[in-house]
Amino acid sequence: MNSLGIYIHIPYCLHKCGYCDFNSHVAREKEMPDYVSALLKEMEIASNEMDIDSEIVSIFLGGGTPTTLPLELLEKILIRSRQIFPLVPDCEITFEANPASASLEKLSGLRRIGYNRISIGVQSFQANELVTLDRIHSPDEAVTAINWARQAGFDNLSIDLMFALTDQTPETWNNTLNKALALAPEHLSTYNLMIEPGTAFYGLQKNGKLKLPEDEQQLYYFQESIRQLTQAGYQHYEISNFAKPGRECRHNKIYWNNGNTFGFGAGAARYLNGQRSKNINLPSDYIRQIMQNGDATESTECLQTLDAMGETLMLGLRMLEGVNIPQFENRFKVSFHSHYQEVLKKLSRENFIKLTEDRLALTTKGLYLADSVIMEFMN
Repeated sequence: MNSLGIYIHIPYCLHKCGYCDFNSHVAREKEMPDYVSALLKEMEIASNEMDIDSEIVSIFLGGGTPTTLPLELLEKILIRSRQIFPLVPDCEITFEANPASASLEKLSGLRRIGYNRISIGVQSFQANELVTLDRIHSPDEAVTAINWARQAGFDNLSIDLMFALTDQTPETWNNTLNKALALAPEHLSTYNLMIEPGTAFYGLQKNGKLKLPEDEQQLYYFQESIRQLTQAGYQHYEISNFAKPGRECRHNKIYWNNGNTFGFGAGAARYLNGQRSKNINLPSDYIRQIMQNGDATESTECLQTLDAMGETLMLGLRMLEGVNIPQFENRFKVSFHSHYQEVLKKLSRENFIKLTEDRLALTTKGLYLADSVIMEFMN
């Protein structure tokens, strides 16, 4: 069987955070029913074109903040997904939530109708850092949301945290990690704050009003995440992700292993058999295009062999297990060691990679500088 993942984009948020470069828009309640109608139409069209030997192993609702949608619309999405797609019995069905838009009633409803994994965007358990990040919840509200998720019956819970913040210190980062561990989530993501063009933070940094920690300090936060979380029994399976045994995010592993993924909704991307496409970003435009034409594709790209090779390395090297060289050679009909001979020598000499006959992976040093290391292969 051909295993696929489904990504569903919910573009609405209560508030646009200063660092956010995702396709998110302040919630428009009147637009939401029309958006979900368009979403279901796009999904139905895609289901009719799916290979007969396909199976869906994960569904991921991201955003934006999916919990800004009313419960009845979130239920419609899941019911229709089950009707038109061949979901495996243990399909991982994730939704992202923010403490500010969570409630015990809504989380209980989501668990009751079949969502089985929740990812909560906490980012920090320090009040001043949440203010710096432009978040609209408090540390206590984050803890409350996590407790509500447990009361609602979620036994697969992930917490997102962020490091390398302007006013962060080693003490506050350790405190945030300790508070997260005390809540015993099945999964933790620790992200290095990146300032992206087009965000409010980018303008502040450009004008000298936002200063991030020095590289050495950022490296400390990264290494401390690995040390504390692995010591607590979590497996470090991807640059930014840690999980208890057997609780890795199935959806993200499909993506990092270059697997096929459907993407539905405004700004959603899909990757199917070497072809990547993306929908238009603006929700109102997306609704109009889907309802009028049944398609809201903005761009399509068929990856050439060298581009596909580079992307496979870029994604695979994010995983701690790295890239399976025999599989790579079988797919692209090249000798891996010969094709990348010079860059492999250079990166081995600088202790950025671990290389055997059948596997290429990054060292801890290489993981922290992954983007730069991967560019060596891309170039």
